[in-house]
Amino acid sequence: MAYSTLEDFFGDIVGKAMRGLGIGADEVAAASGLSPSDISRIMSYDLIPDDETIGKIAVALDLDGPKLIRVAKGWLPDGGNDPFSNERISVDRIILSAGMEVNAYVMKCLETGEGALVDAGGEPDRIAALIEQLSVNITYILVTHGHGDHVGAVKEMKRRTGAKVYCSAEDSGMLGGVDETVSDGWSDEVGNVRVVAHALPGHTVGGIGYYSEGALFSGDALFAASLGGTRSKPAYTGQIEKVRGRVLALPTDTKIFPGHGPITTVGQELENNPCFV
Repeated sequence: MAYSTLEDFFGDIVGKAMRGLGIGADEVAAASGLSPSDISRIMSYDLIPDDETIGKIAVALDLDGPKLIRVAKGWLPDGGNDPFSNERISVDRIILSAGMEVNAYVMKCLETGEGALVDAGGEPDRIAALIEQLSVNITYILVTHGHGDHVGAVKEMKRRTGAKVYCSAEDSGMLGGVDETVSDGWSDEVGNVRVVAHALPGHTVGGIGYYSEGALFSGDALFAASLGGTRSKPAYTGQIEKVRGRVLALPTDTKIFPGHGPITTVGQELENNPCFV
């Protein structure tokens, strides 16, 4: 399976910014010269206005206008479906059905054959088949956040692999318990490679990203050209600042493996994600 579109379209990004900032359709309409019904049509994928109007919407929602225009015109990240490997690790993705399409990843230490499963939303048989195909010994199950579409198969994959489950303390209750809680700065060795946790709260209180050897697993804190949804202005603006400081400050060639949608890079997000002005 592969992605041919972004996880979030133009209307999704506008809607998430409106909800995150607590700005209503009337206010965006007034700023852009559209009607409130036009704003509803945008969020229903029924309207993409002209570039000038998109720019006005961007200003009203603290988004980057040129980047938002590129997304509206169908921008996609290069290499969005490519596997990743270097001299130290490999990363393979599987797109699962867990009420929606969701990504799970297998990271393998190439020196030892040990590895980590990052999120496990469902379809344990398919996950197990990928693990077998890759000949990897899963010793860690790293959970980015506690939503059901990311943890639905965690218990079964723990049973099958014997791996320990790691998640933030804040989100651990959604899993019914974990083996070890992680917080910002936590690190450990998977085989001979080090994994470091970055706190990325907002989509959930305990959202965690995991970084290792040029790869960042962002969960739902960051998608290609978008963010996971939030329910308050502090969560929304806080998530943007955490991602800016902890993810987009990494080297530009860092691969970003999101919870949904295509793979991207730090450099591509800096150039194209309208949430970062």
